[in-house]
Amino acid sequence: MPSAVRDKFILYWLDQSRAHRVLWLLELLELDYEVRIYLRHPATWRGPKELFEVHPTGKVPILEIVYADGSEPLIIAETGHIMQYVVQNYDFNKVLTPKTPKQQFEVDYYLHFSEGSIQPIQITLLINSVAKSIAPFGLKKVTKLVSKGMNNGYYLHEWRLFMDVLDKALAKNGTGFFVGDKLSAADVILSFPVYENVFDNLEGVKEITGEKRDIRKMYPHLARWADMVATHPLYVKVTDMMDVKVDDLIANNPHFTYDMGKGEH
Repeated sequence: MPSAVRDKFILYWLDQSRAHRVLWLLELLELDYEVRIYLRHPATWRGPKELFEVHPTGKVPILEIVYADGSEPLIIAETGHIMQYVVQNYDFNKVLTPKTPKQQFEVDYYLHFSEGSIQPIQITLLINSVAKSIAPFGLKKVTKLVSKGMNNGYYLHEWRLFMDVLDKALAKNGTGFFVGDKLSAADVILSFPVYENVFDNLEGVKEITGEKRDIRKMYPHLARWADMVATHPLYVKVTDMMDVKVDDLIANNPHFTYDMGKGEH
């Protein structure tokens, strides 16, 4: 048996984060993994300082690969980087590997699009939506006007553009997947910004964007794709598993340390 088959994976996982789709990836590829759970501060929503002991950014996902041949373990950060490396080196059964170089080119585009285009817009919309609540007393009204103006003037337009681009891409491909006729890393990485952030959070999206229309009707192909993600047996498996693990961890009253100042998560 090649040593790569026996390599082990440690996923550093934070609740309500981009790490969950990496867990789905590991499960899809039937890899030998362990999950180390970290929890956000309930009031500030920051991740704990302990994550900085794993990677200098303190951001998840972080994946550690423990090589069976005894080589120095590899620490990988950034979701697109993780997915690219793992699929290229550990998709032994071609579960997610595209069938052609052209399809691989398309998958690589979505790995960058997810992290570099749609997610920054989403996090900005989220921050602007809560700006009033964290603004100093006396500036809350002005902060609300400014943040709403920025959203209406730029960020909402860009978010709708990206959602429309994705919906049309699914319609054009016609298979129910973003690339080819089977699940790929494109679908896995987009599960966070599209399924988890939008279709699994429709009321929250309407509150943040002010959208009055039915989002599922606005983006019907994305809605059907999101239903596929939500009901995929292995996605359901890892989601249920983590719900239990998080509940068990909370019951044990874990101790994490948090920086309550600026600059983290």
